[in-house]
Amino acid sequence: MHPLISVIVPVYNVEKYLGRCLDSIIAQSYKNLEIILVDDGAKDNSGKICDEYAQKDSRIKVLHTQNGGLSAARNKGLDIITGDYVAFVDSDDYIAHNMIEKLFDTIISNNADISICDPIHVFDDQKAEFDTADRESVIYSPIEAIKEMWYQTSFLPSAWAKLFKADIFKDIRYTEGIIFEDIDIMHEVFIKANKIAHLPQGLYAYIHRENSITTQEFSEKDFYILDICNKIMEFAQKQGQGLEKPALAYGVTGNMRVYLSTPREEKYGDIISKAEKYITKNGKVVLKDNRLRKKAKLGLRLYYFNKPLFRFVHSKINRWK
Repeated sequence: MHPLISVIVPVYNVEKYLGRCLDSIIAQSYKNLEIILVDDGAKDNSGKICDEYAQKDSRIKVLHTQNGGLSAARNKGLDIITGDYVAFVDSDDYIAHNMIEKLFDTIISNNADISICDPIHVFDDQKAEFDTADRESVIYSPIEAIKEMWYQTSFLPSAWAKLFKADIFKDIRYTEGIIFEDIDIMHEVFIKANKIAHLPQGLYAYIHRENSITTQEFSEKDFYILDICNKIMEFAQKQGQGLEKPALAYGVTGNMRVYLSTPREEKYGDIISKAEKYITKNGKVVLKDNRLRKKAKLGLRLYYFNKPLFRFVHSKINRWK
């Protein structure tokens, strides 16, 4: 018998997408699953759909809770898992039929504690075309994996599209009440692994839809990224081993996000000024970093050349998206 793998699915107002998500999990080629659906106080029929699926498949457990947000839902799932490994799937996304199997095989064949696959970006009603080619895994030490994540190159800090040894989360939980909850803790998760294996194969369908957390327009919760950038830098300075440079790069891009997205209103003046000072102070140092993404380099150069033009170009790109 293969080890039990727990799959945590936070669910909130996704009745249009939930069936597709759950069908993709139920149909996994890896069968020994514990599927935990956390109904985060959904106001539509999502909770009812969870119960209907639990009647069809004995591997499914449903928790109905008061709305506490994505982090709280993931934490509630982590509190009750019994699997040797754990994966997260967002309830508006879906996965290739062999994603769990591929991630598990990647862990076993490389004696790793975490495996990562690639997402396929799908816009609402489009259909994902998963990658069926055989790919070679790339193996990272925890430090090198954190660098890759902070540079936002090979993979992202998302909870999804990853498989973790469950013990890693023994003393780690997501910070509740914030957004950017993945980048807030993923370095703490990675540092507890012995090795991290990246399988560069698109097996996770990440859905871009209107009104999702990541596509909503400005919210004051966006400011949490500034605290997270500080947290990352403190971690980097404590660990050393070359983490300061990627932490600074992430800090600059995080502050650029706030600088660009925050409305030019008097009540936000101090926040905008703080972000601007951080970019101005550190941006030229970061520009010399060869591992900085081209997109970030272009943005920084435009920032130093002409700030109003930088904001104008950014607003046009966002409208086009």
